Amino acid sequence: MEKEQTKNQQEKNQQEKNQQEKNQQENQKKSQKLQWHPAFCSALRLELLEDAENLEFTDEFQLTEKPLQIDCTVVKVKKDCKIKNEIGKIFRKHNIFEYKSPKDELNIDTFYKAVAYACLYKVLPNHVDEIPAEEITITLIRDRKPVKLLGELEKSGYGYKKEAAGIYYVNGAMFPVQIIVSSELDVDMHVQLKALTDRLEESLLRQYLLQASTFEGREKNLADIVLQVIVNSNMEKVREWKGSERIMCEALRVLMADELNEERMEGRIEGQREGKIRAYASLVQDGIITVEIGAEKAGMSVDDFTKEMKKAGYIIPAV
Repeated sequence: MEKEQTKNQQEKNQQEKNQQEKNQQENQKKSQKLQWHPAFCSALRLELLEDAENLEFTDEFQLTEKPLQIDCTVVKVKKDCKIKNEIGKIFRKHNIFEYKSPKDELNIDTFYKAVAYACLYKVLPNHVDEIPAEEITITLIRDRKPVKLLGELEKSGYGYKKEAAGIYYVNGAMFPVQIIVSSELDVDMHVQLKALTDRLEESLLRQYLLQASTFEGREKNLADIVLQVIVNSNMEKVREWKGSERIMCEALRVLMADELNEERMEGRIEGQREGKIRAYASLVQDGIITVEIGAEKAGMSVDDFTKEMKKAGYIIPAV
């Protein structure tokens, strides 16, 4: 009898272990599919919102006819205007951003690729020296500190210094370069970029939601894009938080209360419609929002939204 109980317990433990491994694999696959770069571009706009009137943003700036593009460019509308945000202290007229998601590596090749992109960007216009080299800067950004890259830069003759919390200036490069470690940034000053992580803390999510709840219109839509990524990349934690405190669910409900801007969907309606349905279906499946809210946010009836959820393989929680 005792041997049989031991055997049953061992089988139960193995089943639990297998389920945990399966959940981890599913989470890894989901993380790989997450659209980190659009979320970063949205977060960057919100990060520099105070200086928005002086800046022009371009996502996935196309350098050549073939697929070769910069993650984001930020151009100062007025050359001599001063940017209030400290990450813009280094800015000149043309500012190139290269972003790496938490799963990607920021290495020495990334550094040289960004420099090469800056060179191509400089020679892209029709007129000689239309964009002077001294008017270009490069920003490399990642969640974790690229310790190996910083060491290799020193070995290659480039020095670097810590300009502020999470901001490092590289010396001796062809263009002014800064490396931003978003996890080290001051949370009160840079919650938008700091929240873009797969190692989210509850206090950080609370602070993000608090700031995001003040946005309206276009800024609210940008915050929604960021929120979808950070929630889905930290789903296990969010499940725990929303299980222990109802306020987390309510905060998420408040943030996603308005209809998505129809203008944002023009030209990309079908692709974004599917992504939007999946995003809200995932939140419904995990109990973060109700089916009714998911349907409302997806712009569908509850019946149609439920059918799409089932079709995509999502499970509707029992009420």
